[in-house]
Amino acid sequence: RSDYPPNPYIMKDMPADGMVSYPQKAPMRLLTDRAPQLETPLQVFKNDITPNEYFFVRWHLSQIVTRIDIDTFRLRVQGAVNTPLALSMNDLRTKFPADSMVALCICSGNSRSTFDPKVPGSQWGNGAMGNAKWKGVRLRDVLRMAGVKAGAVDVAFSGMDKPVLPGTAAYVKSLTTAHALDSNVLIAYEMNGEPIPMLNGFPLKLVVPGWYASYWVGALGNI
Repeated sequence: RSDYPPNPYIMKDMPADGMVSYPQKAPMRLLTDRAPQLETPLQVFKNDITPNEYFFVRWHLSQIVTRIDIDTFRLRVQGAVNTPLALSMNDLRTKFPADSMVALCICSGNSRSTFDPKVPGSQWGNGAMGNAKWKGVRLRDVLRMAGVKAGAVDVAFSGMDKPVLPGTAAYVKSLTTAHALDSNVLIAYEMNGEPIPMLNGFPLKLVVPGWYASYWVGALGNI
């Protein structure tokens, strides 16, 4: 049982052509609806920047966040730190310098449908990737405010998506402390000049350039 509201993205009937239009999204190829996985049409990649409405969607846990109260949302930083934090969106925008970068987000399963022999997993074509301009705050600055304790070796990240069954493991990714303190890792709150779409991890998304999208934790809630 889950306390989350019913998932509005679950399809009652699969379209014959496999293309669906979810909220904030243009028609995209549907791979699964629980959790939602949407593939970007190939012709979109004629442009250097992937529009938000065509940016691919990949979730690991099916109970994804479908609504956020921005006034009460807090990003929590805890563990081996001197000062645990509970940061509002206003805190992130006003207490830290903003930074931006263009970075490619690509699923490690991109083009899996072409593998020979076949391997398990979502059978993506070539559309499990997207290039966007991300804006937010440096993870390093947030960790410095919290005061990482000497001897801390890893920084772990989890989103607000949840499993259906209580026995399912949480989806958590980690970076070494040295990598997390690198200036190129962002906590993004904008994507191509707009708030991040709900299906791409609103309100916050970890941006880890050069690493597969599995590390780009969406709906980031805990560090």
